[in-house]
Amino acid sequence: MKFKTALLLVVIIAVLSSSCTRQRTDRTTSNATSASSSEDGNTLKNDKYEFLDTRTDQFDFAKAKSLAQDAIARYPDLDGMVGLFAYNPPKMLEAVREADKLDSIEVIGFDEEDGCLQGIVDGEIHGTVVQNPYKYGYESVRILAALARGDKSVLPEDGFVNIAARKITQENVQVFWDELKELTKEDASGPAATTKEGRPTVAFVTNGIASFWVIAEKGARDAGKEFDVNVLVRMPPKGLADQKRMCEELLAQKVDGIAISPINPENQQDLLDEIAARTNLITQDSDAPESKRLCYVGMDNYTAGRMCGELVKEAMPDGGSIMIFVGRLDQLNARLRRQGVIDEVLDRSFDATRYDAP
Repeated sequence: MKFKTALLLVVIIAVLSSSCTRQRTDRTTSNATSASSSEDGNTLKNDKYEFLDTRTDQFDFAKAKSLAQDAIARYPDLDGMVGLFAYNPPKMLEAVREADKLDSIEVIGFDEEDGCLQGIVDGEIHGTVVQNPYKYGYESVRILAALARGDKSVLPEDGFVNIAARKITQENVQVFWDELKELTKEDASGPAATTKEGRPTVAFVTNGIASFWVIAEKGARDAGKEFDVNVLVRMPPKGLADQKRMCEELLAQKVDGIAISPINPENQQDLLDEIAARTNLITQDSDAPESKRLCYVGMDNYTAGRMCGELVKEAMPDGGSIMIFVGRLDQLNARLRRQGVIDEVLDRSFDATRYDAP
């Protein structure tokens, strides 16, 4: 009897031990499968290209450079850098130069900052996608001037004043740069910032301070002279709170219209709708399509992003790893540009509603 009892205990222990082992093995296998799926699900890559990360600097130029330096240190085999705001490409280039990686890291940018254009001339930046900030300023003031006088015929039926982007490489950079210098030089008749009594006053509000906006300001002031309106230009140095304060001050001054590049359209919905209720509101550079703005002046940022992606594939025909740098992703234009780059490089279908979170 004792022998049978002992034998039964041995069998029970063996069964329990086997069951526990299977459970541990099943959990380990399940966790490993889950981690692999999660990792694969978050990786932005195909058989040639891989996007490692997107870094934001919040319009801090020193931080923009340090983020590029950190990326070079963290990813020794990094093949390409893409900068989505005007100051990003020059800051990336500085970091690449200092790391002595000009021969191994391709730099591709956005906008027409002088440092970027010089980098293209020197063969250190492959290319950039340029907007037309002068036209953004000029068209915004032209439309606001007409609206201030009751002329709504200037508003496009689809609400979009499309100012197409262009790709700039070594082949056309000097011609483009000469055109830009001619466009932005001061008029011989004197500065265009004169304020006169008895004519409408409109405002052009940027999303920060950058060379891009200096060009836009010139366009806005030239339009002010041509269409006989006073133009107030506001450039918020500290982001969202500053932009809100400036808009509230402009409303208190009873301006006849505001053209704004919203920093965070979703979180500024109430502010934008308040502006629209009290004066003529249009957006420029970055849109807020859910607001009550009358129209948007700018480019198709998703398409422009895909154009930038084409430059990436030109610069890196054999593929490689890529980092993206941008001021902030709260802005709709930044999100659309980034997505356009990713979709083009990964050979995806055209879909401006797609969004891969960083």
